[in-house]
Amino acid sequence: MRFDEQYFSNKANICHEVLTEVEEARKHLKGKTVLDVACGTGRHGYLLEFYGYEVTYLDISPQAISKIWWSERKICADFLKHEFGKVRFDNVVSFQFLEHLTDAQLVLALKRMVSLARYRIINVTLHPKHVEYEKDPTHVKRSYKQLIRLYLSVLPNTKIFSYDNKFRGKPLAWIKGLFEKLRPHYFENLMFVTFVNYHRS
Repeated sequence: MRFDEQYFSNKANICHEVLTEVEEARKHLKGKTVLDVACGTGRHGYLLEFYGYEVTYLDISPQAISKIWWSERKICADFLKHEFGKVRFDNVVSFQFLEHLTDAQLVLALKRMVSLARYRIINVTLHPKHVEYEKDPTHVKRSYKQLIRLYLSVLPNTKIFSYDNKFRGKPLAWIKGLFEKLRPHYFENLMFVTFVNYHRS
């Protein structure tokens, strides 16, 4: 797992990525409560709380969860196995979670999200051709078409968005960015937004 000493080797880049991911997701959130699945140390959820959302944090890592000092709404558990009972959330979100799941795990995760979400399911993940995808040995190899086919087989009522998510803080970086554009999906994030039809019984 990538913890602070590794993950924050380039703080400007990471801050830009987190801010961009949260801003993109916020455009589609509905209601007030959010379950942040595989939240890590809570960077995304912290921003969502700043914007007024009531966030519940869930991660499998005790080390990561222990860093979320500002909230009591946190669960240290395996999302694929944890029993939530009858609780539901207006939104269920994840950031950089899906790429770590096998096909069977991804299907199960999406089905579990459906059972927990009232209005929206939002998953942000790297495009399979993103430059960082191959660098993490825990990422499951699958093509873009395989990912889309698998996702929509479970959640057909989903819109798919994409955006570049690379920090370019200096003029030279912007010039370099023009050349990066020649390589499709080089710094591309995908965002899956599912509109849930929730009916109270």
